[in-house]
Amino acid sequence: MQHRSSPAPLRHAGRGAQLSVLPAAEIAPLTARAVPQALPRSAPPLRPVRPVPPDPKAWGPRLVARHGPIIQRWGEMAPAALTGVIISALFWAPLVAPWLIALFVLAFNLNWLGRSIRAAYYGVQGFRRLRQETQTDWRRRYETDLDERRMPVAWESVYHVVVIPNFNERIEKLRLTLEHLAQQEWVAHQIIVVLAMEAREHGAAEKARQLQKEFTGRFAHIFFTLHPVGLPGEVPGKSSNEDWAARWAKRYLVDELGYDLDALTITSCDADSLFHPRYFSALTYQFCTDPQRYRAFWQSPIFLYNNIWQVPSPTRLVSILSTVNFLADLANGRGLVFPQSTYSLSMRMADEVGYWDGDVIPEDWHMFLKCFFALGGEVRVAPIFLPTGSDAVYSGTYWGSLVTRYKQAKRHAWGAIDIPYTIQQFLLHPEVSVRRKAQRLWAVTENHLVWSTHWFVLSLGGTIPATLAPELNAWGIVPGGLPTLVSLLLTACLVPFVVVIWLDAQMRPSPPEHLKGWQVAAMHLQWFLLPVTSLVFSALPALDAQTQMFRGKPLVYQVTEKA
Repeated sequence: MQHRSSPAPLRHAGRGAQLSVLPAAEIAPLTARAVPQALPRSAPPLRPVRPVPPDPKAWGPRLVARHGPIIQRWGEMAPAALTGVIISALFWAPLVAPWLIALFVLAFNLNWLGRSIRAAYYGVQGFRRLRQETQTDWRRRYETDLDERRMPVAWESVYHVVVIPNFNERIEKLRLTLEHLAQQEWVAHQIIVVLAMEAREHGAAEKARQLQKEFTGRFAHIFFTLHPVGLPGEVPGKSSNEDWAARWAKRYLVDELGYDLDALTITSCDADSLFHPRYFSALTYQFCTDPQRYRAFWQSPIFLYNNIWQVPSPTRLVSILSTVNFLADLANGRGLVFPQSTYSLSMRMADEVGYWDGDVIPEDWHMFLKCFFALGGEVRVAPIFLPTGSDAVYSGTYWGSLVTRYKQAKRHAWGAIDIPYTIQQFLLHPEVSVRRKAQRLWAVTENHLVWSTHWFVLSLGGTIPATLAPELNAWGIVPGGLPTLVSLLLTACLVPFVVVIWLDAQMRPSPPEHLKGWQVAAMHLQWFLLPVTSLVFSALPALDAQTQMFRGKPLVYQVTEKA
């Protein structure tokens, strides 16, 4: 078995597919295209100056060196502990500090109203950007800019490595994803596909060979890797598989074939991700023109609309809200957005930080945090407003789909494991400004605490404290006290909520012909399920994940069914 840090290249389509190292002379004739041109010699230096490594004698690194396991364990326990304090405070705080809990509930509801307004406002801004950028011819825009200013990177020199980690996925789904890649405007011949298969899947190599055969000649290359089972220090899942495939791609393409590491991007692509036909031409433009190309993640809005008319109403509702909220996050230039699910970055940056970590489950936020801290806090997320389609959870039956959706939400909520990771990185990197570190730590922590507590504070915060402390019914500037104030704030949230419903109606695909008009109209009743879906598919899975983390029990990665 090969060591995980140096995966061996696989043979190309039609030449076998075992994990054996091939001599360069045998690999070279199998390439579909010549090695791309290097960056122009007249170009200014493009590689960023690597930050000075942190001083191991500083107090933060010394603290982690001495007490790292304790910090990790306490960080794992913190989300559940804080969540428990917040939820239970609704019951005990009115008895000891009624005014304090009233102020907390009001502040939480005000914050929720602000979140709702921002989601609506920036959702509309994002929708406008979508309409603009889907009409942009990125190659012509590049040529226009080339006439006006000197470009440091030639369009033709940029190649895009697209890694598709998958396990037990139907070949039809992978075929559809590849078809959308093959239809990329201007740059399909600059795409290098790596099907990241799992060796533990029966028939994985045969499936990959079939896809290679079908798509040979439509990309620069199409390869596949087989991620071995049981590598030391790994947990099965997307991150470990992706790490193996990315390392192989760098070794094979750069070290063996001579591709320019500084002219490669790498894209993490889910098996059901359907890229807009102009995504990779937009990515090429951004890479060529962005002076900070080696410190950027490029992220498109993830539209969970591929099968939106097929899934149960509760799942559909969760998918719609996720779609609109993430679009709004990308459009909010002043917000702290993280990459999600399917994203791109330079191969140079991935190589600098040592690629993905094989011992984590939620890999998107973790990969960003790894790059952010390792590279001086200079890494950012740059939006590309071209929608990437993705599947909502669907397992073939109504109840099965709901159970699978719960499991997926729990797996996503397991991202709270990034809280102790961020704390340790905060301490290990004194060279990064405290303000930037604190912003990211707060963003990660707040996200997971609001995730697990919002339903309880919003639904119970206006009634339970006032029942236990009757004086709160006469508290405040309006008759009815705390319950009335909370009711007014939640009612105000309906205005931006209507905007979210309108945005969804504009963006989602048209209903299939077999659905009758009354069936489509009846689906609008799904919005009345929001209180139930936010509890069952948001708050409870987060509580479940945080409780399991508190107990020190690892989460087993389960592939989400999206048939």
